[in-house]
Amino acid sequence: MFKQSLNEFSKTRNLVIMAMLCAVNVVTSWISIPLSDTLKITFSFLSMSLIGHLFGPSCGAICGLALDTIKFIIKPSGPYNPLWAIIEMLAGVIYGVMLYKKTATIQRCFITKFIVSLLLNVILTPLFLSFMYSKGFIFYASSRVLKNLILWPIESMLMFIIMNRIDAYMKTRS
Repeated sequence: MFKQSLNEFSKTRNLVIMAMLCAVNVVTSWISIPLSDTLKITFSFLSMSLIGHLFGPSCGAICGLALDTIKFIIKPSGPYNPLWAIIEMLAGVIYGVMLYKKTATIQRCFITKFIVSLLLNVILTPLFLSFMYSKGFIFYASSRVLKNLILWPIESMLMFIIMNRIDAYMKTRS
C-alpha cells in the first residue's frame, strides 16, 4: 500500500491535485473558531483526509510534513517544533491506511476520524503540549476529550459527504 501510494507522485495530475488540497489545508487552518489559547476548531482535516483517500498513506505523510512546515513559515506561532510535523504526518498515514482505494462508507469515516481524534488530538497533542509548557498532560487532554467527542460525529459526516461527492465526480470523469 505504501509503495503504491508513492507511485501516485509520478503523475502530474496527482501532484497538481495534492498541491491544491495542500493550499486548501493552509487556508482552512487559518479559518478557525478559537475556544482557548491552545484549543480551536478548524476544517483543515477535510483536505488531509482527501489526500489520504485519493493518494494513500505515503502521499499523506509527505504532504503532512510539507504542510506543517509551510504553515509555520507563513504564519509562525512560537518556535518551530518538529513534533507537530509528526502529528501531521501521522494524520496523513492514518487517513491513507484507512481510506486509500476503499469506498468511503459512513462506518469507515467514523472509525477513521475516531482513531485520528483519539490518537492524535486527545493523546499526542496534549502530550507534546505538556513537553513544551509547564502544565501537565491532564490539563491539555481534558478539554480536548470533550471537544473531540462533540466534533467526532460532525466531522465524520462531513468526511463521508465530501468523499462520496469526490468519488462520484471521479467516476463520471473516468
